[in-house]
Amino acid sequence: MLKVLIVDDTQEKITQIRQVLADFVTEPIDVPICGSIREALKKCMATRYDLVILDLYIPLNAGETPSPTNAQTFLKLIKEDDDYICPVFVIGITRKQDIAEYKSFFEAETMLVLNYAENDDTWKCQMKNRLSYLSGVKNKLGFTYEYDYDVAIINALQSPEHEIMRKTLSENWEEVDLDDDKTTTYYSAILHDKYDKPIRCISCYAPQMASIASSALTTKLILRFHPKYLFMTGICAGLKGNNIGFGDILIASQVWDGMSGKYKELNTKDSNPELVFEPDYRQIPLDAAILNTVNRLKENYDLFTQIKDNYQGTKPKTQLKLHVGPMTSVPTVIASEKKIADLKIHARKIIGIEMESYGVFYAAQHAHRLTPVYTVSIKSASDLADKKKTDKYQAYASYTSAALMKYIIENELTFDE
Repeated sequence: MLKVLIVDDTQEKITQIRQVLADFVTEPIDVPICGSIREALKKCMATRYDLVILDLYIPLNAGETPSPTNAQTFLKLIKEDDDYICPVFVIGITRKQDIAEYKSFFEAETMLVLNYAENDDTWKCQMKNRLSYLSGVKNKLGFTYEYDYDVAIINALQSPEHEIMRKTLSENWEEVDLDDDKTTTYYSAILHDKYDKPIRCISCYAPQMASIASSALTTKLILRFHPKYLFMTGICAGLKGNNIGFGDILIASQVWDGMSGKYKELNTKDSNPELVFEPDYRQIPLDAAILNTVNRLKENYDLFTQIKDNYQGTKPKTQLKLHVGPMTSVPTVIASEKKIADLKIHARKIIGIEMESYGVFYAAQHAHRLTPVYTVSIKSASDLADKKKTDKYQAYASYTSAALMKYIIENELTFDE
């Protein structure tokens, strides 16, 4: 996704430019508008834009008289002054015809100078061509200077986890059509934080369960959309002895591959030697800052009461709770107390078992650039890892994990201005 800044003080022109951008992009786009050079310079102190669309007849400060010398000042400062982050490209646009003495300067310093006219769409076609070129270059080179999306969300399966997650977060998801990736369906939406600031979200689901599929999907998601925060929601098995009830929310304080290790034969002289599994315990911890946040949320009883009360469907009578502790990812469903005991050897306080989070954490940790600030696994207990497994609370568990994630996204994370 291109990061664009519009520097213009004419509402009619701004509306037309935004329409060109809306027709071009396939995902929601939040384009900041600056009506003066001072505002634009402030934006360029904190963000590297792929494209700045610059009115060449613009005031220095809001309310002042526009002048082409102000646009000149902007172009010089962003290139020469280290206080500002130079955008990748600049397109100049103007309806004025009396800038001949500045024309050579603008053409040398910008990617293109467009002549805006109300009754002529030539400038629109030219802008779309440049947008297409910039987008293609960015995708082919795979470079980005900043996070393109605020939040990315992965689910192990389309139903019920991904469908319920999307329904819980927003009614306004839109499918993102990518010409070069037809193996995954992506959805985008805009949420809003407690200050009504837009939060750009992208989501997808794996074609099958287990860490390999989710790890590959995480890698694609990070390389394509560059999210600042990465979440996985869905269902898991809660372990008995931790006061975990159906639908309770489990957040992994650390996660490891429960099947990494080797099998070893004991009593090799015996015709039926005992086969023993020796785990290779390599955990990936949750970031300390977000771990502190979720531990604090455990005491927010009103929040969990509200989450449960808002669910319209089959739900248990027990109070909804949040548990934070070690979790393990395994490639198969486990309903064996002996296997669970083997897993507990390396993490006595393990709270849950699931199939994907280690792959998601590993892929995020080893992304080649702009790794997510936080990677968080939020899964809710749909069963208790015993022989009494049931699908009765799968939908409720999918909902509770998504509902807590929604609260964290909207109330506990920080996003760029």
